[in-house]
Amino acid sequence: MPLPPPIERDVLHRRSIEVVGYRRRDQLWDIEARLIDSKANAYANPWRGEVPPGEPVHDMSLRLTVDTGFKIRAIEVASDMNPYPPCSGAVSAFAQLVGLTIGPGWKKKIKEHIGQTAGCIHLAELLGLIGSVMFQTILQVLEDEGAFKKYPRPGLIDSCYAYRRSGEVVRRLWPNLPAE
Repeated sequence: MPLPPPIERDVLHRRSIEVVGYRRRDQLWDIEARLIDSKANAYANPWRGEVPPGEPVHDMSLRLTVDTGFKIRAIEVASDMNPYPPCSGAVSAFAQLVGLTIGPGWKKKIKEHIGQTAGCIHLAELLGLIGSVMFQTILQVLEDEGAFKKYPRPGLIDSCYAYRRSGEVVRRLWPNLPAE
């Protein structure tokens, strides 16, 4: 059911986020994310001067390369448009994520490694989205290849309302799953 119609209003700010999962030919996976913020009206920026409507305030991208075990093998970060020149300096902090495994507690790991003044909040937000899209990308391929015929991937059960152990989805997809 869609949202009810809103009261008349004006657009002031737009954030567009796109996250895409890829299967690479070398048996690794790339998950790419891009965030673009823009304003509907011109505004003054002390470093960029007058920024016209629609010109990005932020235009940032991330590419995580992961293996089937969700371990980060490589990360590439681009911060092409920022409101302030120092923003690009946060890009180097993301290299320390290489070697980490994405799974339960992922957002906490992000905060520990690149939170606060070490990184960029906008790129950190993209990392949270990349985690869920990575699972959507890889798990579907593994499922299609028969990896979870008897039991689902660990961590999936009780990860959300639909996958709660006592729910219809789990009972129907994995009728042999032991009860806990």
